[in-house]
Amino acid sequence: MNKFVLDTSICVAILRGNQKVADRMKAVGVANCYITDIVIAELLFGAYKSDRTAENLRQVRAFIGKMNVLPFPDSVDMFAQERLKLWRAGRKIDDFDLLVGCAAKVKGLTVVTHNVKHFEHIEDLDIVDWVKQDA
Repeated sequence: MNKFVLDTSICVAILRGNQKVADRMKAVGVANCYITDIVIAELLFGAYKSDRTAENLRQVRAFIGKMNVLPFPDSVDMFAQERLKLWRAGRKIDDFDLLVGCAAKVKGLTVVTHNVKHFEHIEDLDIVDWVKQDA
């Protein structure tokens, strides 16, 4: 069974009630889905900047509580190597996306994102879009 790292766009889709994405996560099993410290930070930022901060913080924290978390320190070396490789090639990827991609790559997991373009320059990274892809 494949294991997956959900990026922020997919977590937001689930939190906003995208049933197709939620069903897909359920089908692969929540135990096979991970998020990173970076995604947690982005989700919390989004909740804090929203008009419904308290409600969104509760929802985000409940979601985080159900997920496996990949800590950032496990992928710092991979991040440094990938960032250098991309820099030398003249390609720029947002550091947060690169961190998420490297966390997945270090553990041999597939990144689930609705922003495939953000990850496609990371060599040998499996990427899937549950928003566009049919089950």
